[in-house]
Amino acid sequence: MADGDQTFVITRDTRAAVRRREQDSVWEIVATATFDSDDTTAVELSIPINGVLTEEILDLPATTTTSTTTQLLIKDNGDNTVFDSGEQDENDTYFFSAIRYLSGTIDISLEPSEAYGSSETLTVTLRGV
Repeated sequence: MADGDQTFVITRDTRAAVRRREQDSVWEIVATATFDSDDTTAVELSIPINGVLTEEILDLPATTTTSTTTQLLIKDNGDNTVFDSGEQDENDTYFFSAIRYLSGTIDISLEPSEAYGSSETLTVTLRGV
């Protein structure tokens, strides 16, 4: 497969259910990104949001190229970086607690430092109120 054919999609979004149940205002968005062994470019996903982002979770698998790091960036609708995980090593789950008030559309991106060396699925979980 060629570089640049990676995907990034929302796999679970509880915001609609939260709007129907006023007593439970916590929401969660889970997005998965797939990379082939030779993909080196970042993937980006736009998500409409109106609320408070309280927790970011980055789940990175073990990869063939053990020196690969991945960076999670979140930008607001003004293209301002509101969250930056820094370069994180593979084969671990990282929990962050950055509280951001957001409205409009956010862009989340995953940026690998180099090709993973194998086909991999990365997971980003966003939680908020």
